[in-house]
Amino acid sequence: MMDKAERDAVWHESVERFGTRLQSVVCMEECAELIQAVSKRLRGKPDPEDNLAEEMADVVICLQIMYDITDEELGEWVEGKTVRQQRRNEDDK
Repeated sequence: MMDKAERDAVWHESVERFGTRLQSVVCMEECAELIQAVSKRLRGKPDPEDNLAEEMADVVICLQIMYDITDEELGEWVEGKTVRQQRRNEDDK
């Protein structure tokens, strides 16, 4: 199994090889595929191949690598938004 540095190197090489513009288009396509997977889940369609998780992974990879977002930065945003949602939940009670 690859460590994070090895994984990042693979994806950075793809961006360098194919260019930011093309990889941005791929990223948009991956977002659309994620939307479709969520829609299927909402409609109760079975997901035996775990397509939702696969599409989520594609989007995270694209966004983090394309826009050089670190796990730490992403984690900070998730934490901040979670705290904000917790406050909203408490305010709604």
